[in-house]
Amino acid sequence: LLASSAASDVYKEGTDIDTILRAKAGDQTAVERILEHYKGYMLELCKFELYDASGMAYDCYDEDLYHELQIKLMLSVLEKFELE
Repeated sequence: LLASSAASDVYKEGTDIDTILRAKAGDQTAVERILEHYKGYMLELCKFELYDASGMAYDCYDEDLYHELQIKLMLSVLEKFELE
């Protein structure tokens, strides 16, 4: 779901069209700006709780999943975002 709609969501959520076009053209700063915009959302998707022996909960993050989401987001922007 993220990969199929992420490109249009980047624009809807406030990332300006110039940033998207610069990212499509290979501008690393624009790519980083888009990734930063979605960082909190992607981290929330990757969060899970672990409990220690005493029952104390700890928030943890699946780094592999986070990197997969970053890749899917950027592939969506780079390959699927088109101006109509």
